[in-house]
Amino acid sequence: MNEEIRAIERNKTWDLVTLPIGKTPIAVKWVYKTKLKLDDSIAKHKARLVVKRFMQKEGEDYSEIFAPVARFETVRLLVSLASWKN
Repeated sequence: MNEEIRAIERNKTWDLVTLPIGKTPIAVKWVYKTKLKLDDSIAKHKARLVVKRFMQKEGEDYSEIFAPVARFETVRLLVSLASWKN
């Protein structure tokens, strides 16, 4: 959890601001996952701090949604170009 908090601070993922009067903070929760090696031994433990999104209201709590997702067609095009250019 400490590593995740340090990464959030280092990458400036969030801005810490004062809560406006009359507003309630959005709840967060920790999500834990154990990454395994091929032989099912533990590779590492991961922790992520996530927002409980169901509590947010569009236009009030957020105005944009960003999810870093690549379309399959884009990935295929980039692989083809890389192959063609050696």
